[in-house]
Amino acid sequence: MPLHTTESAFTGEVLRKIFSFESDLSDRLTSRENGKLEFKETFDMGSADKYAKTAAAFANAQGGYIVFGVKDSPRQMIGLKSQNFENFDVGKMTAALNEWLSPEIEWESYVWEIRGYKVGLLFFSEALHKPVVCMKNGKVMQEGAIYYRYRGRSETIKYAELRRILEEQKERERNLWFKQLKKMADVGVEQVAVLDLQSGEVTGAKGNFFISEELLPRLQFLREGHFVETEGSPSLKLIGDLHAAEGPMFHSTIKVPTTLREPEIFGAFLRREAVINPTDYIASACYEQSPFFPLYYFIQQTTESVPDTIELIKGMNIRGVVRNKIIARLQLASEELAIGKLNGAGAAAVSRRLLHDKLRSKSIETADIQADNKLNVQQRLLEAVTHTDSTFDQEYIFGLLEEYYLHPLAQLGGNTRSAFRKAVCHLDIVWYKALAN
Repeated sequence: MPLHTTESAFTGEVLRKIFSFESDLSDRLTSRENGKLEFKETFDMGSADKYAKTAAAFANAQGGYIVFGVKDSPRQMIGLKSQNFENFDVGKMTAALNEWLSPEIEWESYVWEIRGYKVGLLFFSEALHKPVVCMKNGKVMQEGAIYYRYRGRSETIKYAELRRILEEQKERERNLWFKQLKKMADVGVEQVAVLDLQSGEVTGAKGNFFISEELLPRLQFLREGHFVETEGSPSLKLIGDLHAAEGPMFHSTIKVPTTLREPEIFGAFLRREAVINPTDYIASACYEQSPFFPLYYFIQQTTESVPDTIELIKGMNIRGVVRNKIIARLQLASEELAIGKLNGAGAAAVSRRLLHDKLRSKSIETADIQADNKLNVQQRLLEAVTHTDSTFDQEYIFGLLEEYYLHPLAQLGGNTRSAFRKAVCHLDIVWYKALAN
């Protein structure tokens, strides 16, 4: 039940299944803790790491619910005894989950009253990009660990389940290939053309043409794969005219309407462009699948304050959990997006520390970023960026991210892409939050 859709995770059918009582007079539930359900008596933000562990386990399995206000043994309704759940800060919860886990996971909260008892529910969606990995050590969490939901327990994943997750990812790719090949066969090979999103070349049996370099970035969202799944429903319609291009190399270009998607938003930030309608960039971020976009950079280009921008977003005709998470981010007095630690003897910490020093001395080399080894230097560099401050060279760091991460953004793995978003948001906070307030 992915939360980037408008479908709620708390339908009447779901709630009736969770809150199934032994009898009309009993407060005991027939439902048990299982692979998709966990009961807690109370809610406390101080236990966010425990919730994060369960969230990771659900996300790596099939998603699931934590229900607060129910005893587990016996499974008896007691209700929420405080206002902690109803009043908890969504932004802080999101920040806590993203501090512990990567890639970020989708979640939703809900308060429900039944038989005079008020209960709280958290739903964590199954992750699209698995596995979700723990990013730091804690009382119940270990850096690098992968948790999985086994019946009523959240435990370190076993080989069989990890192998299945990896095989499922491969199968998903194979299915996409099969779907595309079948479509090509249905249309006819002579009628099919292939669009190279890197070069802009469209190649087919009857010839080829190029999309101009100026328009190509607007098509990068095709790499995302966020399309309508209903059979026969078009996901995107490009409209425009063909125009002759100047120069002997090209015969025509495609004119398409301007769109603002992830590459355009990050690109404008990293190039520090003065955009015509900065509010459009903020609104467009609300339609994406992650709340981690540079916001303050665009706000300071408007005449609005942060509170005014929050009210503006609330008034927009936009539904979905991402919009709410963006609002929650803007409401935070402070936001900590540092990934991992710089101190420590572990290989990951040593790598971050070395790259952090190279960022300060502006001595990062291509070989550092493209190194193919178990340390995953490409991601570690992004993690090091989240530990920088305003004493670092802004132009140098922004240029690095644009050159090595922006253009191949769609090819980045889930964890690296999540780290890129947080690194950009960290820079947004460091350099532009004060200007936006």
